[in-house]
Amino acid sequence: MIQRPFDAIAKADIDALIANAVSEFKTLEYKRKLPGTSEADKKEFLADVSSFANASGGDIIYGVTAAVDAQGKKTGAPEAVEPITETTPDAARLRLEEMIRNGISPRPRVHIKEVLGWGDDGRRFVILLRIPQSFASPHMVTFKGTSRFFSRNSAGKFQLDVGEIRAAFLATESQAERLKRFREDRLGRIVADETPVTLESPLRLVLHLIPVASFLNNERLDLTNETILSSRFRPIMVGNGFDYRPNLDGFLTWIPPTELTHGISYCQVFSHGAVEAVRAGSVLGGRTEDGRNAIYPAYEPHVVDALKRYLRGYQEIGVAPPVVVALSLLGCKGYCMWAGSWCQHQVLYSIDRDAVILPDVVIDSFDVDVPQVMKPIFDAVSNACGFRHSFNYDKTGNWQPRPT
Repeated sequence: MIQRPFDAIAKADIDALIANAVSEFKTLEYKRKLPGTSEADKKEFLADVSSFANASGGDIIYGVTAAVDAQGKKTGAPEAVEPITETTPDAARLRLEEMIRNGISPRPRVHIKEVLGWGDDGRRFVILLRIPQSFASPHMVTFKGTSRFFSRNSAGKFQLDVGEIRAAFLATESQAERLKRFREDRLGRIVADETPVTLESPLRLVLHLIPVASFLNNERLDLTNETILSSRFRPIMVGNGFDYRPNLDGFLTWIPPTELTHGISYCQVFSHGAVEAVRAGSVLGGRTEDGRNAIYPAYEPHVVDALKRYLRGYQEIGVAPPVVVALSLLGCKGYCMWAGSWCQHQVLYSIDRDAVILPDVVIDSFDVDVPQVMKPIFDAVSNACGFRHSFNYDKTGNWQPRPT
């Protein structure tokens, strides 16, 4: 896989693969031409895509020829760029997307882009597919009644046998359960006040980020660069007034207590890359005009800003997507949503439970529109308070933070 954000990949990155003779490997494959129109070509394409999704993810580059040895066998090294000429970028993208949509179940997430820059006019291009490691594997090729599963190793793709298919399904269930247990365990500890900082209020917002690969592989990340860690993994809604230090779990930043309060916020980076950011009480709101306990939707921009920082931090310390993002509200029973004038003349419904555990979302690229990624979660909080959607998006769903 090219070690660059997907949207930032340009001609220079493709040329560098050629110049540095970067050979094909488990997460990178070169193809001289786009898939043909025959059934065999389509099945081959779908097998390639599903194999990446069922393994570690990776990139397929169409428009690069691979070198061959004296016996005519591919060596895996790239030889030259041979830009695509038989179609337009839009047509190529639409055809590939349609084949994936109709030929693989469940449909994997795939990013497709053209990379321009070749030819006298600079308009000739190659096509890049980035297939993230799937969180819903195994994916099956279903084209024309086919029922086959593929995966990848260092030698390329291979078809799974019955035992490997069974293991793949069991592994997926096991992985999802591990992620779920981690979140549940951490929330239980926060409710029980087993936190690195004594929190001032039972009302707590909890943001979890779990990078799937490093978490599931029990990797111990290098958390020694305190400059990056302290600048990127700061608590939610904080200025310059915070402390940081290594701790037993990894690396901790927190807002120190004052004479009047206990700690109100912390961000814990665990050694396997998971992040737990907790903010108590004051970030969420206060009271309505008639004195009811209330959550203010102004908390959402603070969560968005923090998530952007954390994702940048992941990039800088070498953590790869996909990343599971989850938001929870604890100690919130009886709270309503209050957005000032936007709530006037409306019935204010209170949250009916003490813990609101919201559905998670999966970020498979760091080049995401964070407010759009978080919209389902913010909408769900508003739903819990009787509103149809978050106040911080306009009628067409665009991010438009509003003051309370």
